[in-house]
Amino acid sequence: MKIIAVSGSMNATSTTRQAVKIIMKAAAEAGADTELIDLREWDLPMYDCRPDENTYPERVHTFRKKMLDADGFILGSPQYHGSITGCLKNALDFIGARELEGKFVALVGTAGGMMGATDTLNTLNIICRTLHAWPLPSMPSVPRSYDAFLPDGNLKDEKLQQRIETLGEQLVRAIRQNNGELLAGK
Repeated sequence: MKIIAVSGSMNATSTTRQAVKIIMKAAAEAGADTELIDLREWDLPMYDCRPDENTYPERVHTFRKKMLDADGFILGSPQYHGSITGCLKNALDFIGARELEGKFVALVGTAGGMMGATDTLNTLNIICRTLHAWPLPSMPSVPRSYDAFLPDGNLKDEKLQQRIETLGEQLVRAIRQNNGELLAGK
């Protein structure tokens, strides 16, 4: 089972990437093969609806292929002006229902404020459902993310840490159930 995690932050010290990695680790411990796509490192061009998509750089085609071949996803974004980041929206514009249809998605958001990233998570939920994916019902948010993590990458709030770890386990379980692996005893 292959899970692609997309960290939608351009920040070099991204707390979103830290939260995504917690989910990835839990999913890996539950038996998934995980891979991080850190959009800060991918340098995707702006999606511009060009008539010949073959003129996009190879990294766009690689990104699409990885998304198509994945069994499930982890999408993370900091809250920017009540929504998702431009880099994540741009990356998602390169894909469609072909890549996401019928696949499960774990969502996580981070925010500098006390209210968390509720609007970001709602936006990601809508995008996933529009692309015929299945966002998991639990969508944890890390408020005051600039002060939420320990030096080892774990969260200071043990209950939130557990919620985010559980999300990785739930993603693996949902994919297995959907693929009939649990019914077949795998």
